[in-house]
Amino acid sequence: MDNTNKKKTVVLLTINAWGVSSDVENNAIRKAKIEDFKDLVASYPSTIIKTCSDKLSENYRILGLGLKSDNYFYNKNSLSKIIDQNNFSQIKIADSENFPLVSVFFNNQEEKFINEDWKIVKNKKALSDLFFSVDEKIIKETVSTIKSGKYDFIFSNLSEMGDAALSGDFGQTISAVEKTSLGLKKIANAVLEEEGTLIVLGAYGAAEDVFNVNTKISNFSKTSNPVPFLIVGKDYQGKTIGLEEAPNNDLSLIKTQGDFSDIAPTVLKIMGLDIYPEMTGESFV
Repeated sequence: MDNTNKKKTVVLLTINAWGVSSDVENNAIRKAKIEDFKDLVASYPSTIIKTCSDKLSENYRILGLGLKSDNYFYNKNSLSKIIDQNNFSQIKIADSENFPLVSVFFNNQEEKFINEDWKIVKNKKALSDLFFSVDEKIIKETVSTIKSGKYDFIFSNLSEMGDAALSGDFGQTISAVEKTSLGLKKIANAVLEEEGTLIVLGAYGAAEDVFNVNTKISNFSKTSNPVPFLIVGKDYQGKTIGLEEAPNNDLSLIKTQGDFSDIAPTVLKIMGLDIYPEMTGESFV
């Protein structure tokens, strides 16, 4: 089968609460079995990057605009707008609570673009919730969307790690981390099968610092720790693209490289689109 003209989708996946820390006792990520995540770190370019704000909505604006400053309303050339102007198709997939972040704040406008679809996965309790969690539904929807070949750009968010970590339940957080790692493998495999590119990004930290080590009291809060960044794709396998390699695939042992403003330029570069001069971030590739 000739795949010369096959659409090569770019998928951006943000994962709530996946921060990076060398701490062990209160770190659900280090306690969890995440071989699938570690395999990706070992095989593809990966690093840790800084979040730019303590406000999640602002971080998503920065993510979508590729802009370090807070002049959001003066810059209308968001990543989503540029994709749309080039007649590329896109879709945003998230649960109802997190959807405004991946759509309104990321797009820097309230309305959908012409070539954009929105898929909101409701997190209200329903009979199906007895069998499938919200993240499992999002993973299934994302994999199905990747395989459809309909979209040039897919933006999905996984939220259950954040729900667990911010509830203060350490055991539940460990379980959520392990499920997320397995789900990440499913999405990565789908992207690789379709010869696309997957960008994985922690949305914020929390699961790496669930409780206070001294008092044993749950933190119930997000952290300012760096978050993981990975680029998964056949074109990047075995390469570092200039990023520092993590000893033993441990991202806590390397320095931060870049921040959220670098993601939009990276996506544009991978998609073969021009990086607008308003963007102060720099592409990783």
